[in-house]
Amino acid sequence: MTKKAFYIQLIVLLATFQMFSQSTTPVNLVKLSQITLAESPIVKQNILTISSAEGGFLVQKSIFDYQLTSGISWNRDEFNLFTADPRNSFFNDPLDSRGAGVSVGLQKTFRSSLTAALSVDYTLATDNFPINTFNQNVGAFIDNHTVSSTFSLTQPLLRGRGRSIATALEEASKLDIESADNNANFANSFELFQMSTAYWQYVSAYKSLEIFNENEARVRRVLEITEELVKADKRPAGDLAQVKADLANQERQTRVAEQILYAAKLNLGRVVGLSEETSKQLGNPLDEFPSIEASGYAKGLNETTFLQIAQSNRADIEAAKQTLEAIELQLQFTENNKRPQLDLTGFVNYGGMNMGNGIDRALAAFSRNEGRNFGYGVRLSFSFPLNNNLAKGNFIQNEIAFKDQEITTTNLQRNIDLNVSIALNNLENSVQVLEKAKEALEFNEQVFDNEQEKFKNGMTILLNLIQFQERLTFAQIEYLRAQQEFANAIVNLRFETGTLVANKNQNSSINKDLFFTIPN
Repeated sequence: MTKKAFYIQLIVLLATFQMFSQSTTPVNLVKLSQITLAESPIVKQNILTISSAEGGFLVQKSIFDYQLTSGISWNRDEFNLFTADPRNSFFNDPLDSRGAGVSVGLQKTFRSSLTAALSVDYTLATDNFPINTFNQNVGAFIDNHTVSSTFSLTQPLLRGRGRSIATALEEASKLDIESADNNANFANSFELFQMSTAYWQYVSAYKSLEIFNENEARVRRVLEITEELVKADKRPAGDLAQVKADLANQERQTRVAEQILYAAKLNLGRVVGLSEETSKQLGNPLDEFPSIEASGYAKGLNETTFLQIAQSNRADIEAAKQTLEAIELQLQFTENNKRPQLDLTGFVNYGGMNMGNGIDRALAAFSRNEGRNFGYGVRLSFSFPLNNNLAKGNFIQNEIAFKDQEITTTNLQRNIDLNVSIALNNLENSVQVLEKAKEALEFNEQVFDNEQEKFKNGMTILLNLIQFQERLTFAQIEYLRAQQEFANAIVNLRFETGTLVANKNQNSSINKDLFFTIPN
């Protein structure tokens, strides 16, 4: 073997390997559900909505964070004394004043609405004037140390009073997180519903193509039988034209079915969240249509039971109730804000003073008995905007939002009851349609087989055979559609009753029963 031939064979083998490595992968409902919850842009947006709500909770929680404040300062002033100022007798230079200060504070608002604050301030002041506060000549630039600390407790008496008001916005933001989570779960459930609908459409298109291929093969067999009968002078040659025309029509229908299958495959990939290239890699469907027997369906299903299941399991109902409760808390908060601000503060002061240079003198200002200062007291502060339009406007807006959410929640429950009733009725009708479609298909198969035998024996005309063959194809397609409608009806009932799992953290709980059995 030459090197050229070897390389050609190697290239062919590599191309073949690449072709098979890129071949399509069979898919099923469980696998598609997991892909949907991992790749769907809508599911990813739902997760962001929850994260946004969690951010809102942190904003409201920050009201009760410890607030640390601190500051440091330094200053210097030079003042030219007036001629009549008696201090001119002690020095001829301008009065040179220097100072520095350090402050530290800590404040905490508790969920009981009480606010505690602690602050410590240190001030150093010195100048070139040699006489101190006590009229003693101590020399220039002798430091004066002042230390003061204050501890206070402030209790609102009107606006902002009480735990229920102080924590209203924080509790409302918690409910917003729960509401966002439930809304996301319900929205994810809708994504699974759309995925399953697209999957059953894909299964229907796949099986339709099989039907048209079989139909095309049947027509080809009829053509072969007709050609043999024409050769044996048992049929006129003109029959061949009718069969060839019918074959051309069947080939056209097969090409249309191929296009429908391609569109159904890419549409399934779109719903799942795959790219155009990855969608083309979706292979043949593995899950067949559900059967009536295995679905758990029985005649005389109790509608009230399914209505109760929906009211208990629908995540959007729970989300709407949580949103209503959150708005109610906000309404209570804005109603309280219409009151005046009346705060009672109790405080205790402790500090001291000392003179002299050196760090030891600065520290002694807080501990030595001389110069020590101790005090306490209470303060009552009042404030109230005379028109109070801000508080009134916020209250009106929240009151309207509360009433609007009440209407939304009630209307949601009403529509859910209607949708469950419609879904249950669709399921019952789809069962009847499926049973009749199966019965019609079985009869048409018998009729076509009989007509085919008659045609071979010259007991019927070609036109009758073609008509019965078309009726058989129509019956097969109708039975396929009935199966698809029944499968969609099961998933639709599960979606409307809130029993189609959709929590992204519950991939392991997704199983075939969700798509093949009715809720119970």
